[in-house]
Amino acid sequence: MQKSLFAAAAVLVFGAGAAQAQSEWYRWKGDACAGTDLEAVRKAEIKTKLYDKSFMISPDSAKVIALCAVPGQIGSGEMRVQDKRTVYSIDIIPNKKQVRSRVVVDARTGYVLSSKQFGGLAGKIGWLKESFDHKNNTKP
Repeated sequence: MQKSLFAAAAVLVFGAGAAQAQSEWYRWKGDACAGTDLEAVRKAEIKTKLYDKSFMISPDSAKVIALCAVPGQIGSGEMRVQDKRTVYSIDIIPNKKQVRSRVVVDARTGYVLSSKQFGGLAGKIGWLKESFDHKNNTKP
């Protein structure tokens, strides 16, 4: 159910014709979930050493998908290999909460593979770290 929900969200985010051209499967069109600050998405930088534009969704698309799953602000993020697949691991500061959430997005399909919220002391420390990272990770 969750995969089909995010597949539908991907169509909304990337447009219905996104799968027509092999090289442009998930080209970000600028649409997003309600309340997503697209300017903030563009400014937030994540580490993308593993990015290959020929078959992966763009970093901006991954950030939008993550923010659709957990509304808030992007603190930090990186691409990594998890269970033999390349993923975007994006840390988010959820709206109106002093916790940290991590959303893992498949770099090929755009599916949200997991979403985890860290509470308690670990969440508070993570919230402080991600708040600091958010300030330092955004381009002027």
